[in-house]
Amino acid sequence: MTLTSTTHRLRACQTSDIPAIRDIAEHYVNNTVITLALEPPSDDDIAQSWGRSVAEGLPYIVAVDEQDAVLGFCSAGLFRGGGGRGGYRHTVELSLFCHPGHMKEGIGSALLQKVIDILRAPDQFPDFIDTPRAEHSRVRAVLACMSIDETMWKNGLGLRDFYVKHGFKEVGHMKNVGHKFDRWYAFWQPTLECDDMSGLTVLTRIDTLYLQFELW
Repeated sequence: MTLTSTTHRLRACQTSDIPAIRDIAEHYVNNTVITLALEPPSDDDIAQSWGRSVAEGLPYIVAVDEQDAVLGFCSAGLFRGGGGRGGYRHTVELSLFCHPGHMKEGIGSALLQKVIDILRAPDQFPDFIDTPRAEHSRVRAVLACMSIDETMWKNGLGLRDFYVKHGFKEVGHMKNVGHKFDRWYAFWQPTLECDDMSGLTVLTRIDTLYLQFELW
């Protein structure tokens, strides 16, 4: 368990967190285009996603307050769901969401950095990873996904700026590839170049946003 402030701490997800994670995800599905999902996930959907991450030796973590209430969550899952494509085993997709009532409290930054740290050196985080991946299957690239809404924070670029602040760079932009709330949204591809990350790569799907972060 990792302390992020006097009131927030990070820990591995547990069964009792599922309803709170579902509620957070439901808010973003129903009210934003950060995700282009059209239907909110069920408890079973959340449980299955968590289970897949754990089974693959990947982190699924939450930020909680002093009463253990979930303030946000971040997970890494198989790129494109795996789907028997073993060649993608070194690439994962990132999901990062904060409780709408606890924005701009450093929770997202703490979750993002912790997941990256865990992916880089899973053996050093036994409280978060029960069975680390074998050396030949370690993660190299991390992908994260979001969408841009021009009517939102910083004309829809606030989330992009969040990743840029953490060292990411834009590398591409595809227009009108997503549709939600009777509007069309674009696809954006950024990349990260950061000397002190030892070559770490991350991709993020925006407006669907993509950022690339190489772990090794």
